[in-house]
Order: sequence, then C-alpha cells, then structure tokens
Amino acid sequence: MADASQMSQALAYVCAGILYPDGLEKSSVTGRQAIVRRGWLLPSDIFTAQNIRNYTDFVTVTMAAQKGATVPEPLGRPWQVQARILPTVSVRQSGQSVQVVFPENLPPSGVVGLWYDDGELQTTAAYAVTAQDTAETVASALAKQLLNGTADGAVVSVPGVSVLGNVVGYGESVRVSRRQSQLYRVSVWTADASVRDMIGRSLDTELAEKNWISTLDGRQAQLKFVGVEDVDAMQNQAVYRRDYLYELIFDTLQTQWTADMMFGVGTIDVGGQDSGFGAIAPAPGEDVVKRALEAMASAALSVSAQFEYPGMSLNQFGTVVSSAD
Repeated sequence: MADASQMSQALAYVCAGILYPDGLEKSSVTGRQAIVRRGWLLPSDIFTAQNIRNYTDFVTVTMAAQKGATVPEPLGRPWQVQARILPTVSVRQSGQSVQVVFPENLPPSGVVGLWYDDGELQTTAAYAVTAQDTAETVASALAKQLLNGTADGAVVSVPGVSVLGNVVGYGESVRVSRRQSQLYRVSVWTADASVRDMIGRSLDTELAEKNWISTLDGRQAQLKFVGVEDVDAMQNQAVYRRDYLYELIFDTLQTQWTADMMFGVGTIDVGGQDSGFGAIAPAPGEDVVKRALEAMASAALSVSAQFEYPGMSLNQFGTVVSSAD
C-alpha cells in the first residue's frame, strides 16, 4: 500500500523523469547536472565541491504542513481483486498416484493440493511453491502432510487409496481503508536565477499535464496544483529557490493475498436433510501457503515500482539514482 513517504518517492521519480527525459544516464533538460532528492538538502549539497555553487542544481520533494482534509472513501470498503498470478506448476495423474511437474522455462508458482477419501476420512494437503523448490521437494512436503504418504522423487502416493491432485494460483485482493490528501513541496535550488526559471518551467509545464501519477503499488494518485513562490532568503549566498506546492490525493490500502479455491465443499438439501459433498479445504499444519503468500506480498511493492518507474531507485540519502548503478 502507498503511504505519505512513498508518495514523496513517486513524485520525486516523476520530477526526475521530467528533468531527464532520455534517462538518468543522459543529459538533463538544462545540460547541467540536476540532482532530485526525496527530502531536504544536505550540508554537503552547499559546502562541498559538488554543490549548488559549482553548477549543480537540486530539486527536492518534501511533505508540507497542512490542515488535514477528510476525503470520502468507497462506501462499505469493498474488496476488489487487483491482480492474479496463474500457476506454472502442474500435476499429472499416474494411476493412484500424483506426479508434480515443474515448468521448463518459467519460474515455478502455484499452490499444489492433494486429497483422498478412504471411505472413513477425507484427507488433504497443500503446499505453496517457492522459487527455491523443485518437483521433488514439493512432493516430499506434500507426502509429510498425508497419513501414510510416501514420495518417490516427484510422485506422491498413499498405499491402498487413490490420491487426486490440483494446482491453483494466487489472487491479490485490495480495499481502501482510508483516502487522504497530503500537500507536497517541490523545490528548485540553484546558483543561477535563469536556470531556476528553466527548471521551473520544465517541471511546471509537464506536471500541469498530469492529473494523475502512478503510485509505487501500481495504482494512481490525483495530482492538483496549489501554488508557487520564489524563496530568496538565501540570495545573499547566491542560492535561488522556487517552491511549487501540489496536493496529492491517494488511498491507503489493505491488501490480502490468497490462493484460489482448490477443492469444492458444500451442502445440499436432500429430503429436508443437509447432505455434504466435495472435499474439505486443505489446512497444512505449518501454514506454508500463508508464508509463501506473505513473501509474494512483500515483493509486490518493489515489482510495481520497477514497472511504473523503470531504471530508478533511491540511495541512502534519498537521491534518485539509476537502478543500474
């Protein structure tokens, strides 16, 4: 989900893309070095060799103080499926056994499930495949969850019963838990007043065309222009500054990764009596499904950021740099 600091980062990426339209490795729109940072200037930005007075310009993105505004969110906070990941692993029925089959040219993914009914008890097992797994490790993990289960390489069996298998994918569901408005300050710092005008015009013109910007979680935030002012309090130190104020309206999301339904289960009214059908839902004791889904959720943000703003990242000082560096 996006928070206020991540919105600062997204806005810094947008500004960097405006100043370096051909990529961070190429020249800026002014032909000078321009550093874009999430956060204020550092002392070294003013007093070291690579500083404002040595033909280096800065653009900073910071949160500005404002009175909080209530922005209505969707009524009922409904859940919506935002993304789906189809399984690449499959299972092959082999007599009374099930063989786990891994893809040849794709990363493995999916939740593998097994179940059988011996006439007295329905038994299930499930395992969420990770990138470190092999067909053999998945089969071994499933066999350990089944009573009398055995694994021979990638084949799982239980003596005396017919084991059935299925593979399902993941779904990412989201809902808006809060919709908020935050004011941001985009500041231009330079030792040349004409360069301040040049950078300012580039940012102002391009941002004026953007009513929405992409957030790091793959969604959108509304961008509204609020105002602009020159801040010349440091003019006696040959530092010229201009501030642009923007309001961003964005959602704070609750995200839930879950597996698709693997085995159906339900009841039917037969002559006034409820009769059950299907297989019970898998519930592995070590909760391997949940752990794999949590790992996927933690990686989702970085994947979305790479997709929305390719080639950009932040270093330890909050400066936008090439992710290839």
